[in-house]
Amino acid sequence: MFLKNINIHKFQSEAFSFILYLTWFLYFVIAFGLSANAPQYLNDLQYYVKIYVSFFLILRFNPFRRVKFTELDGRIAFSSGIFLLATTAVDKILMNYLHSIKQHLVF
Repeated sequence: MFLKNINIHKFQSEAFSFILYLTWFLYFVIAFGLSANAPQYLNDLQYYVKIYVSFFLILRFNPFRRVKFTELDGRIAFSSGIFLLATTAVDKILMNYLHSIKQHLVF
């Protein structure tokens, strides 16, 4: 009964937005050194987001299916590109930055 009242596209859109905001919040926390555990939380979150986005793209855009491109599809496609860039380039830069700061702080 509960599942009949849920609009799956609205739920996915809101959940995806929440996860994106959480990811950017963790980047902020890491960049300003506000938490020692934030990098691990970010790594864990990124792992699950990669799995979700991968399954979403495979299921939604497989060649055996015709779909109408929705706003959610566009958001996920754009966010996937940003996410791939962030997890490769920005993470590397941010982790090098944190490593150099830690070296200067250790006596």
